[in-house]
Amino acid sequence: MKTCVRKIELKNSLTLLVHDTTRRYYEDYHLVRLEIECEIAVDEAFFEGSGKLAEARRMLGDSVTYRRTVEKMGVPFVEIESARDDIISSFIATSVPYLSHEDFPRKFVQSELKKSSGKKIRSFA
Repeated sequence: MKTCVRKIELKNSLTLLVHDTTRRYYEDYHLVRLEIECEIAVDEAFFEGSGKLAEARRMLGDSVTYRRTVEKMGVPFVEIESARDDIISSFIATSVPYLSHEDFPRKFVQSELKKSSGKKIRSFA
């Protein structure tokens, strides 16, 4: 079952959603698994001209999703909450500064565009 355990508002107006998909895998041992997601709009400001925006939206849609999964294995039931908090704290300390940068949405959308096209598209810069 996927449960949203935290929303993290970033200074660049994005919102990270942290979903807990923890599961038991052997007796009292659990896999603490967090899925971190953020929807990023394919915005006109990321492109030079409406033609490039239209092409990007044709390839990607109106938004793209940043998604990361973070796990910790072998966690006893009584330690699940503590492990989840530690994982979230570590993610905030290491990744949130990068994700909060004002250029992150533009760079991520352009990266996804390059991946979907299978080649470098320098004209979208």
